[in-house]
Amino acid sequence: MLDVGPVVVYDASTDRGTEAATPFDAGGAIEGGLPRYLSQTGLYADIATGTIATSALAYTPQGVLWADGATKNRWVYLPPGKQIDTADMDHWIYPAGTKIWKEFSIEGVRIETRLIEKMSDTEGDWSLVAYQWKTDQSDAIAVPNGVPDAAPNAGDAGTTHDIPATADCKRCHGGLPDDVLGFTAVQLSHTGSGVTLQKLLDEHELTKPPAAPLVVPGDPVARTALLYLHANCGQCHNESTLVGQNTGVRFFLRANALGSVQATDSYHTAEAELATPALPAETRMILRMGLRGAGQMPPLATKDVDETGVHDVLAWLRALAAANAADAGARDGGADAH
Repeated sequence: MLDVGPVVVYDASTDRGTEAATPFDAGGAIEGGLPRYLSQTGLYADIATGTIATSALAYTPQGVLWADGATKNRWVYLPPGKQIDTADMDHWIYPAGTKIWKEFSIEGVRIETRLIEKMSDTEGDWSLVAYQWKTDQSDAIAVPNGVPDAAPNAGDAGTTHDIPATADCKRCHGGLPDDVLGFTAVQLSHTGSGVTLQKLLDEHELTKPPAAPLVVPGDPVARTALLYLHANCGQCHNESTLVGQNTGVRFFLRANALGSVQATDSYHTAEAELATPALPAETRMILRMGLRGAGQMPPLATKDVDETGVHDVLAWLRALAAANAADAGARDGGADAH
């Protein structure tokens, strides 16, 4: 890597260049080997017209990460002739050359597109960076240091949407063995548009199929909450992380624990939360989801409370509390009868 010193990084909010100490090599790639411009990543056949390359396939996870109301589009590139190692259905291992993009828009204006690329077959060997779109939407440039309050239009006062630095991207993605959050077995187990688990199986992109269909259990209230917690909390709160191991607070939906709501880690975490205090609205889950600042959850990439998400999780906790109260009443009634 040739460190050429401070370089001019495009600042789309002001349409001016700003100094940032980001090393670029002589070929213009950023540290980690990713291209400097989004147009060079393989996502677009023609970025000027917005034409996506045929090799970049759209997908949508069934559980969506909250991003302060931004609209998101996602694509994946899977290198030909290689398969995803799915021996562990919870933690896929992706082949070298896999690329995953996520585009964020506010009020119809593209703000950023994030890219993660697998650099070798070694587990966890990914390069990650966000690209900030120019004000004329002609291209986007890598901003490894991130951009706070990125603005959708030149001269705009800005929005609360922060483009994350690469270090922040790694803080979330590093919570799973091979870094990928949304392109996974549980997330793709739906019948919607784009790439799905079944389509990957049909195209022989996976080394091993799941032992049984992956269906998130429960009624609509439970399913909505389980998927929300999986997508927004499970990347840190899972059995692979110190957070999950030390606290026992886990929300990751495991492929072999979907037989019932009661089989999920989220259920056991929720039951522990409901034990003290008894009121669902006073659980740590709900209180920390409603915070922004110290102690907020999720801890990164959001400045606004997801009121719908809080409502959906609270509805599930209230249903659990009501069921527990009914069970306790039935037991007490049965005891009185004797």
